[in-house]
Amino acid sequence: MGRLVHFRVAGRDVHIVKLVGAFIIFGAALMFVQSSSQMFDSWDIMKYYDSCVLGISSNQTPDYYKSQFGFCAGILREATGIVVRPDHPFLTLRQFSVGLLAPMASLLFWLAVLFLGYLLYRSDRVYLPIGGSFGSSGVAPFSGPVRKFAPKGRK
Repeated sequence: MGRLVHFRVAGRDVHIVKLVGAFIIFGAALMFVQSSSQMFDSWDIMKYYDSCVLGISSNQTPDYYKSQFGFCAGILREATGIVVRPDHPFLTLRQFSVGLLAPMASLLFWLAVLFLGYLLYRSDRVYLPIGGSFGSSGVAPFSGPVRKFAPKGRK
């Protein structure tokens, strides 16, 4: 059996690695929810940007057009970091995918941290054979059941 490290809290023994795993799970779950919210917000803002730019009428004055485009582009820049030029106001497929790439990477990162926290939390059920007794040849002795057979010809 492996040696478990315990910590006494309020008169009870607490497995330290399991406690750390629980904190990692809690923090990673919160960050996973936050990054998924950020991903959906980025998606919604990029969709809103397209409708905002399409809503600008071409028969308005140039100053109104610039201010309205500046408003739409400002919202997009603050939310996703994508800068759009006035001469090409619509999002390209590359800009759209780059706008979603960072939130998706963040989501997958926190999912991996959540899995790591779960592995640490379940570490009390996993025993790794770090130390052991070995024979004189350096090979672990056989510890299985020993079978005895009768010699052939005898019954």
